[in-house]
Amino acid sequence: MARKPGKISISSIARELNLSPSTVSRVMNNRTGAGEETRRKVLQLLKKYDFKTNYPRPRSRRIAIVSGVSELSEYTAGVVSGICAYIHRSDLSVCMIQYDANNGESLLSTLRDQQCAGVILLIPAVFRAQLPELSASGLPVMLVDESVDLPNLGYIDNDSYTGSYRAAEHLLSLGHRAIGYLSSGGTLNHAQRFQAYRDAMERNGISVSPAWCVGSGSGMEGGFRSLDELLSAAPEITALMTTDDPIAWGALRAAAERGLRIPEDLSIVGFDDYAASAYWNPPLTTVRHPMSEAGRLAAQALDRYFSSNGKEALPKRILETRLIVRESTGAPRT
Repeated sequence: MARKPGKISISSIARELNLSPSTVSRVMNNRTGAGEETRRKVLQLLKKYDFKTNYPRPRSRRIAIVSGVSELSEYTAGVVSGICAYIHRSDLSVCMIQYDANNGESLLSTLRDQQCAGVILLIPAVFRAQLPELSASGLPVMLVDESVDLPNLGYIDNDSYTGSYRAAEHLLSLGHRAIGYLSSGGTLNHAQRFQAYRDAMERNGISVSPAWCVGSGSGMEGGFRSLDELLSAAPEITALMTTDDPIAWGALRAAAERGLRIPEDLSIVGFDDYAASAYWNPPLTTVRHPMSEAGRLAAQALDRYFSSNGKEALPKRILETRLIVRESTGAPRT
């Protein structure tokens, strides 16, 4: 039976769905005590009627920044700084959740307990198994640095492939042919960076030797340990690409301990352009990855979603990356 025209209120929505007004209120305020199917029905009507409360000071919506790793890396700090810069100028509030999938509770349950209105996922690869449930929940979710095609999920990704390809072309243009790669896997972006290196080499007629590619693990320690392994197996290497800047920093230190001059004996390129990379000796050539901008845009997307009462779709956007040439790269030794 069609609903008669009239003033839309929490009570009228409750009557239409055969629910109590308190249940509708719980859904609207992201409180626990309502099932997922009930939430979907209520949110659908709220969007249909473009219903908003007329409280003098509406409660600020809480955004959850969710990380599945325990360490606060340069990457995490960069993205979170962009989120917080936007939140500071908005009516949103923010909480940080360090989620452990081994604790037996789903991420969605954790978000409901924290009364979160929206979500920003850092390193989304950690949450792949949780994404379908989040998509079905109706919660607006933004992924940072990974693309996915699911309803109610948006993303701010980066063009890792093009950035890495340009870094490889830069080394090739300097005359390097034996170019090694220290990789850290686990995310789609990291896989794209490695694939771009291989494609650039192949398109320039260079066959990549298996000895030129070493899985370094993560961080400076990984880069430090892996450079010896790489150069011992492939002493012909004259240039090196890495998955990220910390691996490159470790490689720079290992090269110095081996008595190698940078870039005369070995050119090194990182990826991400963390602030410290400009102050190493020598300053690191790297690819600028707009992490802080990605965080800011993710927060802005949720704010606009709320302001439009869910009618403005969450964006699916890929940001450009840019090669930053500094003093750690040069022509190969003769």
